[in-house]
Amino acid sequence: MHRFFKRILKFMVFIFVVLCISWFGLKYYFGHVNIISNKVRSDVITQVRAHNSRLLAYSDIPKTYRKAIIATEDRSFFTNKGMDVRGTIRAIFVDVASRKSLQGGSTITQQLIHNTILSNTSKSLTWKLLESTYAIGVYDTMSKQETFAFYTNVIYFGHGANGLYQASDTYFGKSPMQLNAGELTMLAGLPNAPSVYDPYKSMKLAIERQHIVIQNMVDSQIISESQAKQIISEPIMLK
Repeated sequence: MHRFFKRILKFMVFIFVVLCISWFGLKYYFGHVNIISNKVRSDVITQVRAHNSRLLAYSDIPKTYRKAIIATEDRSFFTNKGMDVRGTIRAIFVDVASRKSLQGGSTITQQLIHNTILSNTSKSLTWKLLESTYAIGVYDTMSKQETFAFYTNVIYFGHGANGLYQASDTYFGKSPMQLNAGELTMLAGLPNAPSVYDPYKSMKLAIERQHIVIQNMVDSQIISESQAKQIISEPIMLK
């Protein structure tokens, strides 16, 4: 019995050492060899220019929108290391079992990778593993604020609107900082399925999605129930 536990201990130490070497190896690789932050940054800027939009910095993104996205898309964003291990593994098993495209279980960082350097790569198990690995690389070489800002600048909102700046103008004819909390939370819900929650086609579905976003904010203790009611009561005036 003593030998068995000794072997288990040695195995655990071995795994720990391998993981440490792998982690720091990736950090060096993405920071000095294949500088992933530069590739992502370049891709985002290229997309913004191609769509004749405006690049938003983190400080340009309204706090309400930031909170809504974090609560809805990736609650552990500021603490995770670029990927949700449990979510990714669960998504892979579910998607493989159902023979669907591998696209679930993604953090904001993984979605950024998906919308930039892997945007032209077909979805597969390899794609999912690359997405997760690159997300770790982004975590090691880019601040959370910059990661969030880049993500916000490339996600698709429907009606040809790429990024929050274009979405604000397309739906409301205003800049993001001019929108009220109701309008911001509605926009936060659109990227999940832009064609389904399109407020021009079905304001009812768009509002239902907005309420889900707001409830996520309550569940995450980002806002109170009274604040949620206040947001829901704010007018939403489409362009």
